[in-house]
Amino acid sequence: MVEELGAWRGKSEKVYAQLRHDIERGTLSPGQSLSEIELVSYTGASRTPVREAIRRLAADGLIDLEPRRAPTVSRISLRSARALFDFRRLIEPEAVRAVANKAQADASLRDEFLGLLDDFVSLRGASYDDSFAERFRDATAAFDRIIARHTPNDYLARAIADLRPHSARLRYIAHSDRSRLQESVNEHIRMCTSIIDGDPDAAAAAMVSHLHHVDQAIFRQLLTGDSGEVLVS
Repeated sequence: MVEELGAWRGKSEKVYAQLRHDIERGTLSPGQSLSEIELVSYTGASRTPVREAIRRLAADGLIDLEPRRAPTVSRISLRSARALFDFRRLIEPEAVRAVANKAQADASLRDEFLGLLDDFVSLRGASYDDSFAERFRDATAAFDRIIARHTPNDYLARAIADLRPHSARLRYIAHSDRSRLQESVNEHIRMCTSIIDGDPDAAAAAMVSHLHHVDQAIFRQLLTGDSGEVLVS
C-alpha cells in the first residue's frame, strides 16, 4: 500500500513538472484548453495523476478552472504582468541585497556565483542560436534559484519562489526580443559580480536596473502582440 502510494505520488509529480515546464515555456499556450482525455494522451499518465497535477497547477495560478468547462492555461494580461513586476521591484532588490551581505562571509556562496558568472561571461557577444537560447535560459533560471535558496529571510525567499513560474512565463516573452538578450547577459554579470564582491548596494541597484529593462521589453512584446499571448485588459 505504501509503495503504491509512493508510485502514485511520483507519477503525479512527474505530470505536474511536465505540464508546468510546458506552460512556462509556452508549449502549452495561454488560453489553450486542456481536456482530461487530451492530457492523459499528452503525458502518458492515467487520469488520477493528471487530475492532481491540474489541481496543483490551478493553485499555482497557471491553470484556470471553471464549472462545466475544460481546464485552460491561464492568460497573461498587461494588468497581471504589471502587478507582478510591481511586486518584484519591492522584493527582489532586497533579496539580492541580503544575499550579497551573506556572501561577504560565505565563500561557498561566492563560489556558486563565480560559476554562474562564468556561464554568463561565456554568453557575452555570442551569436544567437538554439544553443545560446538554451544556455541563457538555464543560466537565468539558475540565478533565480540561487537567490531564492540563499535569501536569509524565509518569508522573502518563499515569495520569490512562489513567483518563479509566473516570472518564467514572462521571461520567455522578454527573450523573444533577441535584441535585448546581450543587455540581459551584462545585467546578470553586474548582479553576480556585485554579490561576489559583497557589495549589497551595487547588487540591489543592478537588480533594479535589470527589472526596469526586462519590464520594458515584456510590455513592448505584449502591446505589439509579438509574443503570441492572448491578453485580457
